[in-house]
Amino acid sequence: MGRPNEYAGDMRWGWECPRCDADVSVARDPGSETFHWVCPTEDCPSVGFGFASRRRARLALREYREAYQNIYR
Repeated sequence: MGRPNEYAGDMRWGWECPRCDADVSVARDPGSETFHWVCPTEDCPSVGFGFASRRRARLALREYREAYQNIYR
């Protein structure tokens, strides 16, 4: 995730949860001044937090999705 020139995708829209394909958005946590994403589905445990920027949170979400999809390949 330390690649600063990596394409982060369309920053206007949320992405899909790695586990259940629900739409996930990235939000800012006002308490810690960091960014996070949480799957909106109640029974899905996917969450990411502590990112310095919205772009880094989206890159991490994409990397998590790619890694999760490759588990059973």
